[in-house]
This record gives sequence, C-alpha cells and structure tokens, in this order.
Amino acid sequence: MTKAIVITLVIFFALVLAAFGAGYYMFRFAVARKDPHKNYWDPDVPLWDTNKTLSREDYEKMNRNAGWLKRYPYETVYTTSHDGLRLGGRFFPTDKPCRGLYILVHGYRSHSIYDFSCVVKLLMDEGFSCLLPDNRASGLSEGKYIGFGVLERHDLAAWSEYLKERFPGQPVVLDGVSMGGATIMMGCGSGYPDNVRALVCDCGYTSPAAICKRTLKRWFHLPPFPIYYIANLFVKLFAGYSLDEVSAADCLKQNKLPLLMAHGKKDGFVPYEMSLENFRSCGEGAVLFTSEEADHGLAFLRDHEGYMNEIRALWERAGI
Repeated sequence: MTKAIVITLVIFFALVLAAFGAGYYMFRFAVARKDPHKNYWDPDVPLWDTNKTLSREDYEKMNRNAGWLKRYPYETVYTTSHDGLRLGGRFFPTDKPCRGLYILVHGYRSHSIYDFSCVVKLLMDEGFSCLLPDNRASGLSEGKYIGFGVLERHDLAAWSEYLKERFPGQPVVLDGVSMGGATIMMGCGSGYPDNVRALVCDCGYTSPAAICKRTLKRWFHLPPFPIYYIANLFVKLFAGYSLDEVSAADCLKQNKLPLLMAHGKKDGFVPYEMSLENFRSCGEGAVLFTSEEADHGLAFLRDHEGYMNEIRALWERAGI
C-alpha cells in the first residue's frame, strides 16, 4: 500500500468520524432533554425573552398575564403516554358557565406560560377551561427526548382522552403554536377522540425533516448531507422514531375537523410558505389567517382583533 493511499484512507476515515461526531452533536442539540435552570411558574421569576423581535410593551404585557396565571388556583394534573411516560400539566378551570375545554400545546423547547400567557385569561373569560400540558421531555413531564410532534401527537390524544373521562360531553379545542401546531396537524393522521371538535394551528411546520434541514442550513450553514441523515440515525437508535416518518401536510388530508391556521409573513423561524403548503392539503373546513407584520408565534399579539374574529368564527363552525 503506497503512502498516498494510506494518507487518503486516513483522511477519509477522519472525515467519516468527524461527520458522525457532528451528527451525534446535532442529535443531542436538537432532541435531548434540556431542562431550564429556572422555574418560570415561580412568582418571583419573570419570563425569559426568547424572541428578539418582541417589543418591550408586548414583553411587559406577557409578564403581567403570566403573573395572573401564577396566582390563579390552578390544578396540577397528570396522565400516562402510550409508551408509559408520566405527563404533567396545569388545569385552569373557568369561573364562568363552561362551554368547552382548551388544550394549549407549547412550542419546541418553550413553555406554556410563555406561549399562552396572553391567551388563557381571555379564553377563561369566554367560558373555556384550559389545560396547559408540558410536552414530553420538558417541565413536569417525563421523557429523555423531544419528538418534534411525531411522539407528542399520541400524547395529545392521551390528554384528550383524559378530559373526555373527566368532563364527559364537553367539547375540546386543540390549540398549538410552532411545534405545538405541527403536533396537532400530525395528530390528524392518527385521529383524535370524538370530544375534539376544532383545531388551531399557529405557525406549524410541514414536517420535522423539513424544519430540521432548514435550521441546519440557516443556523449552522451546513448542508443536510450527511449530518442530518447521521443525526436522524441517532434519533432512530436512541429516541425510537424518525424525523421523516410523519408529515403534517400529508396528515391534514385526513382531517375532517374545523381548522384555523395562523402565521405571520415575517416569521424568521418557520417560514410562512410552510403554512401555505399545509393549507393546500386541507379540506373545506380550514381557514388560514395571515398576519402581515408578525414574526414567529406573534400573530395573536400583532393582529389581535382579526385573530379573535377568526377564533370566534371557528367556534361557530364547530358548534361550540
């Protein structure tokens, strides 16, 4: 074996090793549980500002509403996932005559008190009790790995069954933002209990594979090949699912429930075009609300009146 061949083989195996190392890092970075160092349900801890486009006024509004949530006498509740994890959440009963129930599904590495601080009191004033579950691998819920909606869609069905048993006859609305919205859409493929009457999906992506590949290029300036595919191999080996096994756009073709999508055209994380692709997969019962000025997850704050008009129209279509 010549010296040139030896050098070539050494370089080749070094590159392969580096690629597998990078893939494993991306797997840990994207999927492994990372609990926050602070408890944002603590009355003395303010919300963290994860969105750099959030105005000071909006941030202060969110903190005021979060303070109200922390003081409200909520109930800590639990259910069990299909794979045996203990899932936790917080239940906020309305003091009005109850017209229905909401399950509010937070986004990737986020928290319900951040994503829904400005929503819960408004819904409760409208007569809805609200369940704010922690997604698997975060907060009160067990789990080592984030499922990007592939696993969480089954958890959402479990929470819906929990509410069906506890509040028979009460209609349920599923409402999610970012990964939460994608989770709801992917759940349409496997189906929901019959107490689920309507869906709200805010800035959800088309598929875990699509958003991971986009983020790899946008955040790390790396092409999907080979790192995404190696990372997905580790996801299969350790987390038990594949990033490319479920597509929200495909699952929506099976949806029969009234659906409201929302998305901001200035979204810098999940592009608006993903909601357009998802919307094209929907039937006649779907509506797409577009905010011209909103960045990721901010359509409700930027275009509150228009958003609420569409939510009330959704309730009417669902007979709630």
